[in-house]
Amino acid sequence: MDPNKEETTEIGLLDRFRKSWFPPAAVVGAFAVFIAAAFRVRPMPKVTPKSAGQTVAPKPAEPPIKFVPTARGFDREYSQSAVLGGAASAHPFRRSLAGIAVDAGDKIYALGDDEVRIFSPDGNLVRNWKVSENASCLSVGSDERVYVGAASRVEICDAGGSRVGGFVAGEKDRPASITAVKIFRNEILIADAAARFVRRYDANGKQLGVIGTKNKTGNFILPNRSLDIVVDSNGVIRATDTGRHLVTAWALDGSPLGSFGKFGMSNPEDFVGCCNPVNLALTPDGKVVTAEKMVARVKVYEPDGKLLAVIGPEHFDPNCIHIHLAVDSKGRILAADPVRREIKIFAPVVKIGVNEPFCRESSSNCVGAHIA
Repeated sequence: MDPNKEETTEIGLLDRFRKSWFPPAAVVGAFAVFIAAAFRVRPMPKVTPKSAGQTVAPKPAEPPIKFVPTARGFDREYSQSAVLGGAASAHPFRRSLAGIAVDAGDKIYALGDDEVRIFSPDGNLVRNWKVSENASCLSVGSDERVYVGAASRVEICDAGGSRVGGFVAGEKDRPASITAVKIFRNEILIADAAARFVRRYDANGKQLGVIGTKNKTGNFILPNRSLDIVVDSNGVIRATDTGRHLVTAWALDGSPLGSFGKFGMSNPEDFVGCCNPVNLALTPDGKVVTAEKMVARVKVYEPDGKLLAVIGPEHFDPNCIHIHLAVDSKGRILAADPVRREIKIFAPVVKIGVNEPFCRESSSNCVGAHIA
């Protein structure tokens, strides 16, 4: 199938999902809900998202795990527009794909095969350089400096790949386990999955504070031993609290600003399994993009938790435990599947009028159209 014409379609959970992870996942999920209820802290009153679609009632003889259609009927829709790094690519990832980022000019930075690769917005390889074998995540600053997290160390490179700095995160007797790096102005934010909170550093590696400790447990609950973060232009940090099935929001000083999410297997806005969501990104207009495992899918939310879009599991390998995310200035969602080792790009679908057909953002017929 031509990836330029492939569109998101309606999906349900396949029989192999039901057989492979239910009921064990349901039992684990129920236990996670019990634990989450004991420790859950809502910094602000819970916002109950409105239903984004009608729940499909299960057949009596089947487990109650039916999902509503995942592409049509939501406020936003996306269509797959390109694939990078796959087996048919001129530059395939042969062993690994561990992270993705986008700079201010929409160049795509991918971490895989023990190197950083930079692609132009249209997918042509610009340059690449080697990094540590244990590198697990990357980010890019406004000055095109690249920050690579590897175990407990952050390496800083210039746009050409030359090393210009770096530091070790954590304490001497408690090294960090870095699973995400993000840049806000002159600060470097480190997601430390070992300590289960976020660390703030200056450019020289001096720790300025921590984020995520002002709750009953003093940190996040991370059964999957991974913590992902994003930060917006106002310095609001959002972090995955996977054991509580939450996307949490925090100020730079560590003050909690709210959260959304809950465990569930019937409604598409809920998060399935024992620990979700696992990955995050932000759109240019401030929407929150999440990725899940168990059912490998990507979703888009309002900051208060209203579900806006779902990109279903038909696009990803079902064995994904992460789908690394980034969003460019045009609102395209870049989703890196580390099992298939390919980056899929999903463009917002736009429409000319209420009753007129959809068209792609890049279509010449979409002049004057708006994002659905």
